[in-house]
Amino acid sequence: MPVAVVHADTPEGHAALTAAAREAAHGDGTTLVLVAVDDDGASGQRELDSVRADVTATLGTDGWELRTAVHDGDPVAALVDLVERSGAERLVVGSRDRNALGKFLLERRLQRLLLEAPVPVLVVKGTDADE
Repeated sequence: MPVAVVHADTPEGHAALTAAAREAAHGDGTTLVLVAVDDDGASGQRELDSVRADVTATLGTDGWELRTAVHDGDPVAALVDLVERSGAERLVVGSRDRNALGKFLLERRLQRLLLEAPVPVLVVKGTDADE
């Protein structure tokens, strides 16, 4: 079954992308790269082109698909909808390495994804080696 991952062009996003590909390979599945853009025009297309280049640089050209949605100010809802429609068995997201308080108080969007995702969520933190 496929494994979904929320794309972010950050060290923790790259760690999540790599982890999702590894998870998908264990299950002979595809990595579904999820992106919610706020514009379906030229700027949204440039963002998607950048995502494709980033994912290709990290994973190569095979074994992944890009799934996109245009959000209306609520990217988390758009991502949850993408996960529901994708058929993914798991969602992988990246998170920054945090201090004790930061670990307790997750970023609001990440917290919403954890609560609203219809599948189990794997949270991966980035490392200095990813930079």
